[in-house]
Amino acid sequence: MRTLPTLVIGATLISAPAVADWHFRGTPNQWNAAQMTEIAANHYQTCQTFQQGDATGGARFKIDRYADWQESYPASDYTVTGDQSYQIDFYTDSHSIQTTQVASCDSQTYAQNFSALYFRGTANNWAADAMTLAGDHTWSRLIHFDGQTNQRFKFDLTGDWSQNYGDNQNDGVLDAAGGDIYTNVSGDYVVTVNDQTLAYSLRAVNPCTTDCAIQPTLGATYQPDKTTFAIWSPDHSNVTITVNGTEYPLTKVSDFNGYTDVYQTEVSGDLYLAEYTFKINGIPVRDPYGKMVKPGTGDSEAINIVMDMSRTRPEGGWAERPALVNREDAVIYEVHVRDFTIDASSGVSAAKRGKFLGMVESGTRYNGLKTGIDHLVDLGVTHVQLLPVYDFATCDGLPDSDPCYNWGYDPRNYNVPEERYSQVPTDYEARANEFKTMVNEFHKAGIRVIMDVVYNHTFANEMFENISGSYYTATDLSGTGNSIDADQSMVSRMIQDSLAYWVDEYGVDGFRFDLIGIFSYGEVEKWGRTLNQQFPDRNLLIYGEPWNGYASDPKEAQRVRYGTTHNMADEHVGVFNGAYREALKGSNDDTRTGFMFNNLDSAEAGWSIYDGMRGSAYDPNDSRNSTWFRNYAADPEQSINYISAHDNFGLWDKVYLSLSSDVVQNSSHQILSLTPPANLDYAKRVVNFGMGMVLTSQGIGFVHAGDEFLRTKTDNEQISTPSAWNFGDHGGTHNTYNAPDSFNSIKWHRRADNAATYDYLKDLIALRRNHAGLRMTSNQDIANYLTVTRPDAFGGQLVTGYITYPQDTHNLFVVYNSGNHQTISLPAGNWTLAADASGAQNQPGLSGNVIVEGTAVTVFTQAR
Repeated sequence: MRTLPTLVIGATLISAPAVADWHFRGTPNQWNAAQMTEIAANHYQTCQTFQQGDATGGARFKIDRYADWQESYPASDYTVTGDQSYQIDFYTDSHSIQTTQVASCDSQTYAQNFSALYFRGTANNWAADAMTLAGDHTWSRLIHFDGQTNQRFKFDLTGDWSQNYGDNQNDGVLDAAGGDIYTNVSGDYVVTVNDQTLAYSLRAVNPCTTDCAIQPTLGATYQPDKTTFAIWSPDHSNVTITVNGTEYPLTKVSDFNGYTDVYQTEVSGDLYLAEYTFKINGIPVRDPYGKMVKPGTGDSEAINIVMDMSRTRPEGGWAERPALVNREDAVIYEVHVRDFTIDASSGVSAAKRGKFLGMVESGTRYNGLKTGIDHLVDLGVTHVQLLPVYDFATCDGLPDSDPCYNWGYDPRNYNVPEERYSQVPTDYEARANEFKTMVNEFHKAGIRVIMDVVYNHTFANEMFENISGSYYTATDLSGTGNSIDADQSMVSRMIQDSLAYWVDEYGVDGFRFDLIGIFSYGEVEKWGRTLNQQFPDRNLLIYGEPWNGYASDPKEAQRVRYGTTHNMADEHVGVFNGAYREALKGSNDDTRTGFMFNNLDSAEAGWSIYDGMRGSAYDPNDSRNSTWFRNYAADPEQSINYISAHDNFGLWDKVYLSLSSDVVQNSSHQILSLTPPANLDYAKRVVNFGMGMVLTSQGIGFVHAGDEFLRTKTDNEQISTPSAWNFGDHGGTHNTYNAPDSFNSIKWHRRADNAATYDYLKDLIALRRNHAGLRMTSNQDIANYLTVTRPDAFGGQLVTGYITYPQDTHNLFVVYNSGNHQTISLPAGNWTLAADASGAQNQPGLSGNVIVEGTAVTVFTQAR
């Protein structure tokens, strides 16, 4: 086992050595040269502790060959997160750099279960290449993959194949004597294995930044001396491009890179930031692949902008992406960019309120309490899911002085950051940079970023209709006036390319699909497979709504539904668990209630909760399997567990309304009259109960912004006044997609006013993140290590889960009690009360019979 050396800083400064020694230079050692340790002929290593950076930038470094700057890598400084220690591995043959976060750079040894580990595969002609122990239980090695046909690999513990590992399930977890692991990646990848969890991953290193071959695609592909313009036009040959007022004809080219019916031309000169418009049969059309658009150009002008995206990288370069070992580890927080900071109570600088950069301004407070990004870090979520942040049609080109508001589910340009969220919407380079900076700052804070994408429809047919009618389905499946036909191969390819563009160019970590149910699951499988193959190190989250816009669909059997979700397990695609949501709370838009209100359907009393606690696990032999049967998840990550989201009543509004009396609603769900609840303490308890079940069920937990402190979307928070619930023709609070800030903005005083609710959700999120037993990674593990019961004696009001997951440090006993306080029997042994209706507890020494609270989640732990 190798221990990391303590380095003598500045030991090689005198002159350039004649031999090819390698040196670390960076902010930790004031850019002096520190010789690295040779691990192998082409492998050097050092360990460094970084502070925040220096006067000219953040924490960063380079590798210098001769300690005289004659030859150094990479071309731009390599950036890392400050206040962290890293083991740095440098490979001289490829000039690739690998950074591994470690607890300390003091001389140390790492915990390990394997005494050695070797990589074997087609990439090294099946030789036994020793991997390096780079952290506790973490082995790694840089491998160059050439992308050959049937490229594959395995791992060998002894170098003689007597103990080897492959992957039978293609799930990223090794199996003893498992099958070969196939991959189509090409280039340098760090291969990592955890010898405790048996998880393995591939991470691309040193992606191309200069002199890179231009990959053929559509849209405008910029080079300093020319720009290539290309567009799909299956129906018409009269295709031109107007660039800075000059029109050029496009000609049809041979099929390439999976593209068909493409028209293309090259225009000479440096066209950076040039305006351009495609025309088909003389009619201006927008570029479906456009990277930037001129604000306010609306329907007919369709003016796009030529971009050199290499000029838009965040200052100091990209930070390290937050670790995500398993997708089930995620806790998602859904939020609208404007809502989050537009209110002055956010403490965000006035110029950044409601903007991309306002999302990530640190140090903001309300009466000493954290707001904004600091609030999210404090809450403990792992991901933010941003309501649409691409260019949408409503509010197009309007100044900030115009209070125009929209959620953004009216897409106009799928690949362009929305100008309303930019401080400088007509400074196109800065606008793209702001989005990247937002993502980068979230990453620095340990939070990943998910985009809410709306490929299921467009704002109006004008977006694509003059290119080709093939973009749209014959039936409006979205209920918005049109729907996109992804069964058309080039339309499906456009969506796939757009997804890859956001991951590659803007660094996002996943996608929430609006109405993914209009798409055939075979196409969604293709997108997921391509993204995961192209970005194998990212652990992207991909999920959506498995329903459509209340349409009758002739292709119903092949669409994404609960009943077809299991087909997408290998592609890591999940869906929102609406069945569990409704079992928990009842209806979305009126006063009908569910389990968390102690309202039990006599036919299914407690059974939907029983299944939901188990992650709605799919059983192929269950005779009840059907299009909408609630047990659909072939892997726990396929179940996105939630109570509320941007649509429908928010959680507090739903609970408040359902516990009110004399409620009268019209057909648009508007509230005409109500008598407020007499006991808000009980209402708050119901909120905690519901969210507690979401956060202790198998699958992925989801929180809507403000639910953690009882956010209300009534006008100016006048929740007890019926008129404050109503706006426009669509139910107001029921659906605030175009209601003003007085309805939608987050008022941060609620964090102070409802501190107990906030503390409860924070405690439950911490409990979930601390116990692997609450986030098991396979249905087989759930079957083996989670025993769920619904005791007849309690009439369905009480559901328990006994968890003995070997990858957790504790056994767990979880109780959902929707009724009164009850006496139950704990499993054998001594237990500690870890959480009750108030949140985290620490009451040890419990055994035998105990009382569990009503309308509460109670969690007991037992150390092994």
